[in-house]
Amino acid sequence: MVFARSGLRVSELVAAKRSRRTRRSYGWWLALLLCAPVAALALDVCPGADPVDSWNQGTLNDTARVLAGLRAPLESELAQVVDASALERHQSSLGASWAQLRLSQLDPVAQFARAELGSAQTSPKRVYYPFSGPDALYLLTMFPDVQASILTGLEPVGSVPDFSGLNATQIEAGLAEVRKSLYAILSFSFFRTNDLTVDLRKSRFSGVTPILFVFLAEAGYAVFDVRYVLLTPSGQLCRADAKLVAKPPSGYLSGVEIEYFQPDDAGFRRMLYFTADLGDGGLARTPQYLDFVAAFDPDTTYLKSASYLMYRAYFSRVRKLILDHSERVLQDDSGIPHAWFRSSVWDATLYGKYGSPIALFNNWQQPDLRKAYASGEPRPLEFGIGYRHRKNDSNLQLYRKRATDDAAP
Repeated sequence: MVFARSGLRVSELVAAKRSRRTRRSYGWWLALLLCAPVAALALDVCPGADPVDSWNQGTLNDTARVLAGLRAPLESELAQVVDASALERHQSSLGASWAQLRLSQLDPVAQFARAELGSAQTSPKRVYYPFSGPDALYLLTMFPDVQASILTGLEPVGSVPDFSGLNATQIEAGLAEVRKSLYAILSFSFFRTNDLTVDLRKSRFSGVTPILFVFLAEAGYAVFDVRYVLLTPSGQLCRADAKLVAKPPSGYLSGVEIEYFQPDDAGFRRMLYFTADLGDGGLARTPQYLDFVAAFDPDTTYLKSASYLMYRAYFSRVRKLILDHSERVLQDDSGIPHAWFRSSVWDATLYGKYGSPIALFNNWQQPDLRKAYASGEPRPLEFGIGYRHRKNDSNLQLYRKRATDDAAP
């Protein structure tokens, strides 16, 4: 399978990357991340899971490309399976949406990220994105140098699409369902959780996994490997299968882990998605999630269109997790209330405009944030994002934790 932007096959890129990995030295955090995929491959198989076979790496990446409306190479297995006319219609429908989104959203977001979050050397490498759903799109655009990420939502993990055995009509129907699932985020910058959950459960290509594939391929990454996982009550990851992650045992959390890369990457990047209830009641049943994220030690937490959940008392555990274990928090006003970021601990940089939430969330006004915008000098925001998704009507806040000896006791 040839990787379009490089002219090399996935196997050739992997071999070259592994060779470079033995010749170069990295900081301690990057060394840990580059070793992690090797350890992950040796995960124990979960009780009740079928024996886990290795994926065909070329077919995995070609699957991601087809879902994203990109062509698979002629020698690919999928080129013989996926009806060309079905792919043409999918590509035509998605192509215009991607082009408009790049112009109005993704390019300005990428420019913001580089200007405000740092160079390739200093920008976030470990990102925690709770309440994300399958939104790898904005994760990858806002954090182009991320090496490891944890996403979490209520949406089901689903499975890697299998085109074999499907006729042209079935494939075209499945691709149409993918487009329907993408509609909200391509139009408004966020997923509508209730609608998306229904769509992903009904779709032929079910769950979050196909949507993650779409965003990775569209962002120019090659998918290298996929693992269904469970997070056990003791806080360990084990290898699962699609049936087990669809109905995990009580006290376990379902997840999927994807390894991916670009041609110039020194190692493989990792994205881990969990299906989890992050309310206090849900985390009381699966407290291992809190320990797992704390051990991940995110340098940045990202919050977008988070339904103002952490304004509520019964989302106190995840709010505390973020405040205790993040060096930076980038969010819109639907994340953690501004008042929780004490000035003795956090430095705040404000972007865009804050007036009030949309009518659906009108109860969650923030007088403190409104005062901060009025008395400060907010920086411009050249794109729309979050629930107020129109340009010149959106906001972001970047909170940086002060050095320990600078913070008040």
